[in-house]
Amino acid sequence: MNPFADTASPDEAPASESGRIVVKVLDAHNCIGDLGIALFNNKLGFPGEVEHAYRKGGLNEIGESNRYVFEDVPYGTYAVSVIHDESCCGELHKNCFGIPKEGVGTSNNPHFFLGPPSFDCASFELKSEEVEIEVRLKYLCG
Repeated sequence: MNPFADTASPDEAPASESGRIVVKVLDAHNCIGDLGIALFNNKLGFPGEVEHAYRKGGLNEIGESNRYVFEDVPYGTYAVSVIHDESCCGELHKNCFGIPKEGVGTSNNPHFFLGPPSFDCASFELKSEEVEIEVRLKYLCG
């Protein structure tokens, strides 16, 4: 089962004030595989435990312009994580030190060195009809 299959939270109710989050993924090294995109509304599991994501989605075709849209998202604070799943297995491959072997990125494109970025560093506000964010993929191994 692909953990990035399009989902919405089961207890999600329509919000009176909602918008859309347009995620533009940049700097994919190649067009092989999928892009898994997770939208988090709190720090639980961010960025790698997508089972805790508020919503999930992805792109099965990678090109020069990679856009994914989360529709009808209630206004609030969010963060996005993206993996370039080159093997199409639905999970991020890591080396023996826990460093991702595939491309990864988060909203706000924070610099990170000893571990993944925090939710606070990657968070942004949705408080209008639409917000567009860019996520630049980073390839940390080889």
